[in-house]
Amino acid sequence: MKLREIFLDFTSLLDVMMIILFFFVLFSRVDVDNATEKANEAETSYYIMMAEAEKTQKENEIEQQEWREKASEEWDRILSADANAVNNQKALSEYNEGAGVYFNLQGVEKSDVWTLSVLSGTKRIGTISSEDSRELRNKIKECLRQSGHEPEDVIISTLTYDGDSYGTETVVPLIENAITDIQREYKSLYFTTINISK
Repeated sequence: MKLREIFLDFTSLLDVMMIILFFFVLFSRVDVDNATEKANEAETSYYIMMAEAEKTQKENEIEQQEWREKASEEWDRILSADANAVNNQKALSEYNEGAGVYFNLQGVEKSDVWTLSVLSGTKRIGTISSEDSRELRNKIKECLRQSGHEPEDVIISTLTYDGDSYGTETVVPLIENAITDIQREYKSLYFTTINISK
């Protein structure tokens, strides 16, 4: 028996292997590119989320700081109100006992001739006339000082006038404006007007 020689040709097998390897490398590269792109997107998302979280945290810290400041101011106002309540009550009691500051407008002949008497309790501490109208604010402040009141004191005062007298509609606003200006310095100066003609 004669043995036949077997010849194997791997050329076509190598061709198939090369084609498979080519597709494997090609698709691996596509997957790597996709994975890199997804990783970059994830990294960008992460940094955006971190920036937003830091921004939110800063905003919350600012809001908390503003809230603390407002709460502190409110607490100070409450404490101040309690302290002022004692002073206000004392001034009100003194006023009820006749120890306030009284402005009595009298002798209004016309809008440019008038007399303003200033009393502390029953004691006359000054008289201001229409001739002093340019210095009305300073004259009233001087009367408040003569009555023994300092700018930080609580002062209850009234302006009494006869609304039927000719010229009071001009003089009363003039005096009210002067006292309102004084209230910038005397912050606890409480003031009202009383028309005795009614």
